[in-house]
Amino acid sequence: MDELYQEYERLMCEGRASEHMLDAVLHELANKPIYIYGALGRTATLLMLRLNELAISIKGGFDRRSSSTVTNGLHFAVKPSEQVSELSEEDVLVLAAGSAELFRSMQFEVNKFSAGIGPKIIDGRKLTYVLQNLHCANLAREEKHENLMTCIGYHTKPFKCEYFMRLTERLASKEIPQDIKTDGSTFNSVGYLIGEWCNLKCAQCCEAVPYLDSKEMVSIDEIVADLKKLTASITFLHRLDIVGGEPFAHRNIAAIIKEIRKLPGIGYIAVFTNGTIMPSDELCAALASERVIVTNSDYSQSLNDAQKKKIKDTIEKLKRHGVQVVQIADRYWFDLIQFQRNTVNDQELEKNYRDCFLESCRRLYRGTLFHCAVQANGVKLGRIPKTNVVELHTACAEEIRRQLDVFESERFIESCRYCALPIGAKEVQAALQLKDGKIRTRQKQLDASTV
Repeated sequence: MDELYQEYERLMCEGRASEHMLDAVLHELANKPIYIYGALGRTATLLMLRLNELAISIKGGFDRRSSSTVTNGLHFAVKPSEQVSELSEEDVLVLAAGSAELFRSMQFEVNKFSAGIGPKIIDGRKLTYVLQNLHCANLAREEKHENLMTCIGYHTKPFKCEYFMRLTERLASKEIPQDIKTDGSTFNSVGYLIGEWCNLKCAQCCEAVPYLDSKEMVSIDEIVADLKKLTASITFLHRLDIVGGEPFAHRNIAAIIKEIRKLPGIGYIAVFTNGTIMPSDELCAALASERVIVTNSDYSQSLNDAQKKKIKDTIEKLKRHGVQVVQIADRYWFDLIQFQRNTVNDQELEKNYRDCFLESCRRLYRGTLFHCAVQANGVKLGRIPKTNVVELHTACAEEIRRQLDVFESERFIESCRYCALPIGAKEVQAALQLKDGKIRTRQKQLDASTV
């Protein structure tokens, strides 16, 4: 599977697949007893759809959420995770993880339950990318294309996929005229931090919002100016995430979305919300577009009944107004809010950076482009040195282009030395809420660390 995945990465930007890849998948999986670990998760849903297209059957599945043998609408039983010990060396177990970190966590669990003597393990994240690429290649041969909702459903790697890029360019061209440049940096996805305040207080918030102690909202003029400067230096911005804080809390969020949709050179626009702030009719109208998708990070397991009802009402209103909405059940996070310098060597940092799910979570905030949320907020908190960034406010378009090319070719960044992922970050329940006293305690702990 590793060799297949390497070929996938080579072919991805060329927008094609090969018969060799299909033959290799069939050789690896056809007529084998296949089981899915994490069978009730988001990655498994797409993975099973693509396997079904190839007439590759699945015998059963395992999941942390399953307390008894259930089918959950599937064509096979889903058992509790510990029952993976029932499998033998002849079985194939696909770990349906959405990130390299979660794959390693699943692999540890399987080895623990099977005492190290168990089935053949396949990385479901890599397999999903390969199968989806084959699927999109078949659609292209029929002059069809994948739905945008599916494209965004399998995490990071599609953003440089030729099929995804052409689709987002077409959708943008329906709204305003586009001049797709042939020169410029190939940098093509970023998340804009439009504010630093959120109504939730998640202990392991990836954006470190509870610890910033800020209510700052970036102005429309600054957001637009930054995006204009960025798009002037690249061929096309195929994905733009609107993040915070909580974007729906920004007093001018409707106007921000309207202005962004008027800008040339921007394709798919993702707006992330926790769903607990009801959108206005004006905002719903601004979000109603083929190329805009609102992503609700579903933190239900950690929220109270009143908050859950707000999420339900928000989703219903968005859908009534024709807004595309996808809900992602975030069950597990990693504790990244530490910023303690690690002792991982350069070779390991490079490997971790290549596989890191945060590497695609670039953040743009007030003219500074960061590689990921951990870097951005570590810098803002004064816990990480400000290196390996691009400053849009102080450079011309050609210089920004040159810096973006360097930005994309980094083997790893200095901030990786202050990240918990390379040393095996602790997996935690998503969106656990903090009381004010706990926030102050954690702030003191961060203040006690040094850069």
